[in-house]
Amino acid sequence: MSAIYLAEYASPTVRNIVKPVLEVLAGIPTVVYGFFAALTAAPFIRDVATAVGVSGASSESALAAGAVMGVMIIPFVSSLSDDVITAVPQSLRDGSLGLGATRSETIVNVVIPAALPGIVGGLLLAVSRAIGETMIVVMAAGLSANLTANPLDSVTTVTVQIVTLLVGDQEFDSPKTLAAFALGLTLFVVTLALNFVALRIVKKYREQYD
Repeated sequence: MSAIYLAEYASPTVRNIVKPVLEVLAGIPTVVYGFFAALTAAPFIRDVATAVGVSGASSESALAAGAVMGVMIIPFVSSLSDDVITAVPQSLRDGSLGLGATRSETIVNVVIPAALPGIVGGLLLAVSRAIGETMIVVMAAGLSANLTANPLDSVTTVTVQIVTLLVGDQEFDSPKTLAAFALGLTLFVVTLALNFVALRIVKKYREQYD
């Protein structure tokens, strides 16, 4: 939505200010976001949960890591999608508007289908970045290998476990090394499945123009 606003609705002045800000936010190292999550977001979420009467809220939680990771990914997706939407030829917009369509109808029925492969590609890159993220999770969610649906609990991720298992000199056939390779294979399968789904979506909804 932010990319659509920047590409289609924002004035040149607003675009010239917001676009560089998004580029800067997208380029901030993840350790900075992790530091912010550990010192600001996680304690804030814990205090809010305690204030509303939710017991057992951890100072390191999945919600804190997920929220900050979302803040990290939004500028990344928005910047890529904005570039893709801007690249759609203006003649397509003019033709749709000339046939009587409104601006919103033109965006939904012409611009988005034409830019869909690039938008899905940007989303895939963002999801892959989130799946492979380590620093934010280590600093904000903790190291507890805890299978739970409670977002206020301390948890960990597959990538963090891989790093933890492979620390130090390990024999190749040791249980820890084999477990790390199994986790890596799981990440590969999940990413491959996401790519297949994305390709199906693009194939179904993509519009090609001469």
